[in-house]
Amino acid sequence: MAQKYLPVQCLAALWIVLLLVFSQPHSARCESPLLLEGIELYKQERYGDAARKLESARREDPRSSSAAFFLGLTYKQLMDYSKALPHLRDAVTLEPRIKEALVELIEVLYHLYEGGRNEEAKKWVEVAEREDIYPAKVAFLKGLLLIKEGRNVAAREAFERAKSLDESLAQSADVQIALSHINENEFKKARDRLKATIQQDPTTDLAAFARQYQDIVERRIEMERPLRVTFAAFGQYDTNVILKPVEGSLAPDITNEDSRVLTSALRVDYLPTFEGPWLFNAQYAISGNWHQRFSTSHDSISNGIYMAPGYNFGKSALNLAMRYNHALVRNPSYKRYVDVLSVGPLYRTLLHENQILEVFAGYSDNRYEEPPLIPEEDRDSERFNSYLNWVWLFKKDAFFNLKYEYSKEDAEGANWVNSGHSFAFALTLPLVEKLNLQLSGEVFLQDYRNVHSLFGEKRDDEFYAGTVGLSYALIRDLNLIAQYTRSRVDSNLAIYDYKRNVYALGFEYRF
Repeated sequence: MAQKYLPVQCLAALWIVLLLVFSQPHSARCESPLLLEGIELYKQERYGDAARKLESARREDPRSSSAAFFLGLTYKQLMDYSKALPHLRDAVTLEPRIKEALVELIEVLYHLYEGGRNEEAKKWVEVAEREDIYPAKVAFLKGLLLIKEGRNVAAREAFERAKSLDESLAQSADVQIALSHINENEFKKARDRLKATIQQDPTTDLAAFARQYQDIVERRIEMERPLRVTFAAFGQYDTNVILKPVEGSLAPDITNEDSRVLTSALRVDYLPTFEGPWLFNAQYAISGNWHQRFSTSHDSISNGIYMAPGYNFGKSALNLAMRYNHALVRNPSYKRYVDVLSVGPLYRTLLHENQILEVFAGYSDNRYEEPPLIPEEDRDSERFNSYLNWVWLFKKDAFFNLKYEYSKEDAEGANWVNSGHSFAFALTLPLVEKLNLQLSGEVFLQDYRNVHSLFGEKRDDEFYAGTVGLSYALIRDLNLIAQYTRSRVDSNLAIYDYKRNVYALGFEYRF
């Protein structure tokens, strides 16, 4: 914020500063032609030329606080804060001291905060407060420094003081107060402060900025609702419902393996907010697939519960992710098919402002209801899996993520003991207003450890899948989605080798 607004405020006082400098008794030292030429170039906003001329003026008279002041101001206008710093230091320490330079010095130190300049900045703030130098501007800068330290309550007090001392700082201070509330996830308070900013003077650039931020905050308030519901329904055409092998001789009697499918899903998310570092989120989801053909063998209903208590460390968080899933499949009536219970730690960290890394490692127990025909086909298993997931939010409403997952499944039946490596990506990219492109893909390399009891060799599967889709926002929170997915399993055991295409059209509604 200081980059955008403080230079404008300081520029308004520049002519007063010039008068103060040249009206003081030490003005005789400021009559150097080099210094006067540098100041004239500065007034013309020819900052590069001014810097060269004022550098010469400083070499000519290193004890000139006026030359130091204007050279510091010039480098500040060029946003070369590291070069501005020593000259502004000289301007407040050489005799005669230029008090106007103190505010500029504090602002430069604020910009260099990440370089460890916060302690020095606070020292000069104390000097300015003690000597009552531009108290309103100093209070504003103090608030900015306190926000960078994460001391949001103290920062708000400083901004309120700046407002009370100088009404012209009211809008800038209110924007900063709103941002401090956002830092503490107090979005309703931030919204109210932004509204106040706009009402003060709706015609200013600050008001326009506040409107943009208000829209973001309003959306965030909606996203921060503890209870959210998502409903989706799709009509699909599946070209290979029963996963007929590519080698037709393995299933010569099957010629119509396609079917239309109705798929629907309901998800309820519960994400309460707590004061302090503790986290919690939970989810219940139910979905179903109903087929025009093969309904008595392939219709299914799945229920799942997810809970993840956790702790927020600031830029990272650790959750204990727990999930239970229960699935029913028709045969010919609905019967319990499988129960899956999984648990494991999930760690998330912010790599940069727009990049997130997730690390997970967990254990799951899988229990199938229907008994196997032979012991080697028993699919009950204990499974270990871990993954790394990188998310890049590279522009508004767009993201890209890469995921690698390793799994190791120890099944009761020798035919199902396996390990696998999965590589996946997903991309959402806005094309035009309301229309997004969605791309995703996965490669899953699965190796089975034992010689298959029926086929006499070890099974080796390679799964490939790709999806392309379009999402169009019909109205807020209601999207029309069209997708095409192609999948292929390339297995050395021909019975497991198949191709499949799925075409889908439907909608997703969030409320």
